[in-house]
Amino acid sequence: MRTLEWDNMGVRVDGRQIHHLRFADDIVLITPDISQAERMLADFDKACGKIGLRLNLKKTMFMKNGLVSFAPFTLNGTNISECSSYVYLGREINIMNDLAPVLGNERLGELSRASRM
Repeated sequence: MRTLEWDNMGVRVDGRQIHHLRFADDIVLITPDISQAERMLADFDKACGKIGLRLNLKKTMFMKNGLVSFAPFTLNGTNISECSSYVYLGREINIMNDLAPVLGNERLGELSRASRM
């Protein structure tokens, strides 16, 4: 990942450029547009190939916000599936950053009771 030239890619958060999150074999690429995402995925795929690794395109997905109406996304001519949520490090991530699927009804009940005190 350090060899990839992504200094101007990704999004700025608190003055830092963020273009990916990674832990073991779970990797999330973060980008403001589809063309940059395709380039980053192609760069990442190429870097993986150099060390004998291959992306599992059946497990590779992309998620977009509501500002993008139609966004075909491909890698080397293969369509990448779109998702509305995914699990990263055991936490469900969705575009609305909705915590309800993570907390579950029991935990939400506890929060509701605590807020009434």
